[in-house]
Amino acid sequence: MIIETLFFWILAVTTIGVIFIQLLQWRGLRSTPGNKSDQIHSFSIIIAARNEEKNISRLLDSFSQLDYPKEKFEIIIVDDRSTDSTKLIAEKFTARLSNLKIISILKNETDMPHKKNALRAGIANARFDILAFTDADCVVPKQWLKKLSEQFTDDVGAVAGYSPFQLPDRNRLFPSFLRYEELKGSLYAAAAINNGTPYMCTGRNFAYRKKVYDEVGGFEKIKHSVSGDDDLFLQLVSRETSWKVRYMTDYDSYILTVPPTTVAAFVNQRTRHISASKYYDPKMKILLGLFHLHLLIFLVGLFVTPLWSIIFFLVRINADAVIIAQGKKILNEEFTVTEFFRNELLLICYTIVIGPMGFIKKYDWKGAAA
Repeated sequence: MIIETLFFWILAVTTIGVIFIQLLQWRGLRSTPGNKSDQIHSFSIIIAARNEEKNISRLLDSFSQLDYPKEKFEIIIVDDRSTDSTKLIAEKFTARLSNLKIISILKNETDMPHKKNALRAGIANARFDILAFTDADCVVPKQWLKKLSEQFTDDVGAVAGYSPFQLPDRNRLFPSFLRYEELKGSLYAAAAINNGTPYMCTGRNFAYRKKVYDEVGGFEKIKHSVSGDDDLFLQLVSRETSWKVRYMTDYDSYILTVPPTTVAAFVNQRTRHISASKYYDPKMKILLGLFHLHLLIFLVGLFVTPLWSIIFFLVRINADAVIIAQGKKILNEEFTVTEFFRNELLLICYTIVIGPMGFIKKYDWKGAAA
């Protein structure tokens, strides 16, 4: 009886904490975006590419279709020790893209993680004031740079955006879960940015001023993490500068990306992403830890006080439903009630299993050991 009472109060307190955080997220998602800039900014688009011969053509072709003055942007492909035809394929596009520049890294002899080292090389060769980033397995929309430019008012130093998976069959279990998990993470990122507490974004759709990069000392302070050229860098900007951060929600700014083709590839990708959370601010660790703790307590509680565990979990699920309902409108996604409940249950397994792996598992970037 004492154990049941203890679990009841632990469930009650953690549920209240989770609901409070979700209320903050809901407020952030309802925030009104700031004014837009009417300037036509200049961009240096930087892509770190390693063994991307299957994807690089699609990306470069999408760059050739950008609806933006060609003299206002350049494309820098950093070929990071590729052992396939990535560089050769990229070089063929120089005839179509006069503003394309290719940099080759043959060996990383620095103490900087591979991807950050490649991005740093691209930034060192950038000639424009705003740096825009995506990945080699992405496709950028025609209006991408226009939408980015609108966000960079004089007080904005960094802009994040949405990058959903390009899924041929959204109705199957794995694609549906991928799509849902990406949406939910992006909603958390957008809400936090709108609330003035940026902590997460994706490097597939990210941009910041070169002076912001210089102001925080580049990647030097976050080189201890293999991942984090996006979220850890964003946190540096928020913590060490006075620049504002924005999140783009316009449909024409979404960058589609190729999803992991296997569960193993997905686990490796997400493990690498989660590994950066080891270096998050203590307050953010507590907030994120509360979400994980609540799920763990719920699972244990099923064997101690099953009725109350289910009741409190349903409270959380309903709060999640409110966030997703708001987020679907913002990011133009759609999920059925069945998909929602199914994916929320899968997220429990995902959170309990993948979360700890980010702290203990070895991982790599594009086949290069960390």
